[in-house]
Amino acid sequence: MDIEMISAYKINLSSEDLNVFLKSWQEGKTNQRMREFECVSLEEIDVKEVLKGCGGELMDPRTTKQTFRMSGYLDSWIYGGINIRRNDGRLAIIDTYGSSTTLDDDATERYAEDYLETLEIWISNNSTDKWYKKKIQIYII
Repeated sequence: MDIEMISAYKINLSSEDLNVFLKSWQEGKTNQRMREFECVSLEEIDVKEVLKGCGGELMDPRTTKQTFRMSGYLDSWIYGGINIRRNDGRLAIIDTYGSSTTLDDDATERYAEDYLETLEIWISNNSTDKWYKKKIQIYII
């Protein structure tokens, strides 16, 4: 199955399950046509565990904005996020703050505090520091 969009709600996936899914995409083994992935989990997911070994790079929402055309919708702006690349160079952005259909310069300041808190967890080597989310959104550029 090679689909463009995956959307799942109230799903029972672990951080490890999502990690295997992302690594498979990165290696070009599955979902090569995928443009959007969204899941809302029953349990909180540790984002650091999801991205373990994927080479993710946390981007500052004050300096990084990407545009993405959602399926059948207007262009949306993604502020910050986590960038990972597939083995062919294709970029995936894990949306950490939510997207907007308008370019909103005030959004960067609204997300700055969350980003700085997240950055501390992201760079921490302390295994007790977790970054939990229930919703994971990925856009393939």
